[in-house]
Amino acid sequence: MVTTPTHTPGQHQGERFIALDSLRGLAAVMVVVFHMGAFGLIASLEVFRHAWLMVDFFFVLSGFVIAASYGDRLAGGFSRTRFMLLRLGRVVPLHAATVLAFLAFEVLFVRLVLHQNHDVFYFWRGFLLLDGFAEHTGNFYAPVSWSISVEVMLYLAAAVLFSLGRTGLAIAVAGATAALLAMATGWNHTGFGILLQRGVLGFSLGVLCFAVHRRWNWRIDVASVTALELALIAAVTWLLVEMPFGRFTTIASYPLFAATVLVFARDRGWVSRWLQLGPLVWIGTLSYSIYMTHMLLLRPLNRAMPMVLEAFGRQDLIGSPSNSFGLLTMELGDTAETFVTIGLVALVLVMSNYSWRYLEEPARQWSRRQAKRWADARAEQGAVPA
Repeated sequence: MVTTPTHTPGQHQGERFIALDSLRGLAAVMVVVFHMGAFGLIASLEVFRHAWLMVDFFFVLSGFVIAASYGDRLAGGFSRTRFMLLRLGRVVPLHAATVLAFLAFEVLFVRLVLHQNHDVFYFWRGFLLLDGFAEHTGNFYAPVSWSISVEVMLYLAAAVLFSLGRTGLAIAVAGATAALLAMATGWNHTGFGILLQRGVLGFSLGVLCFAVHRRWNWRIDVASVTALELALIAAVTWLLVEMPFGRFTTIASYPLFAATVLVFARDRGWVSRWLQLGPLVWIGTLSYSIYMTHMLLLRPLNRAMPMVLEAFGRQDLIGSPSNSFGLLTMELGDTAETFVTIGLVALVLVMSNYSWRYLEEPARQWSRRQAKRWADARAEQGAVPA
């Protein structure tokens, strides 16, 4: 994750923030369970019903990672074009494959079998990563890609602003302030709606977190760090369960997520060490695939299972038409739904492992080679990096 040559506390094993990687993976799993709806004993827990907030954790973490990996290099003249090639190669291939898979599902099942349809305009808006400019989520073809759209816009901003020194800092502060004020007042309009606001505020705070991280050479014993880690986990859990500030809870989550990133970036407490266990590191590695592909499993179940249950004469297991979120088109009873939840999470992990191995990682490596070739060609021509 981190590619800066200078070692800072919390960087290990190829300069990755391992505990943060694992936390990102666990947060992605929480988003999966959130999208199931209040389905069974596990998914009905309040901590999962409000787990959409984990996307804001992703934004904070993304700002931190981009600042750690590229901040100094972009400020020192690293090619902005090469940076964008690397970032697009990281996120776009899996995004595009996911949206195309939803298009196939639309054509082959929703239209041919259910005789329904979704406006193709939303396919193009999702495919072209424009959902981040919208006022709300809900694109059938790209259920979670709005956040990837926001991420790409933030990458573009980072590519420019990191190279502008104090001017870039002033612009970033102004943008974050505008996002905060818009969220606080409920200002939500196409172009700079709540989705982009959340990204701008979270990403900016993540960049600030890295600035604090590398300057704050704190000396604290393992027991104290562990206590901080446990306290932060408890605080995040409380926030997700209680949502104590109504619509302002999203804003309140940012300083808590920032503190979580700062503490776990040190990889020093016992919780951080637990997060470095192999299975959790594996989930962290798969986090993007988990996030992007899980709806390819949940959405077909949502649409197809009522028809399957009716065909088997089990109309009693079909959910209420008025409550069709996630897996709530089925009513199997708490015990069965809980086992289904566990099984689906396991299946998502297996599916994500394959998408990471055969699509996400090969595409990332290919984009790295192409970006290097582009940079080498520019160097041979004696061109100044863009």
